[in-house]
Amino acid sequence: MFILDSFALLCLFDGKRKKENKVIRKYLEDAESGKIKLYLSKINEGEVFYKLYKYLGESVAVGFREDLKHGIIPVNIASVNDKRAERASEIKAKYPLSYADAFCIELARDMNLPIITGDPEFKSVKGIIEVVWI
Repeated sequence: MFILDSFALLCLFDGKRKKENKVIRKYLEDAESGKIKLYLSKINEGEVFYKLYKYLGESVAVGFREDLKHGIIPVNIASVNDKRAERASEIKAKYPLSYADAFCIELARDMNLPIITGDPEFKSVKGIIEVVWI
């Protein structure tokens, strides 16, 4: 089981990130076949949506969200509750990273799972969570 960061999913849509795209596709194939489970914070799902919308258009963003809802993209969306929001804000206060990344880190800590990412901001938290670099 793994937590996905927004960076990882955005690599699927970035033609310049062929290596990362291949790695993420393998994780998604493994999730689809039931070998692993992948999780994504609802905050990070929103981050992927708005970046796709901004850079690739509404139809791509809406298609991404629909594919998640219908299981075409085999990723489980983890909701945000008060506890996770409070702990994410504490992480954001202590480390130089985005607010959305703080939710990803809190989810990983809460579920005791490693994060799959290539985002260099995660180097600042290597002591509090495990990162699988793509």
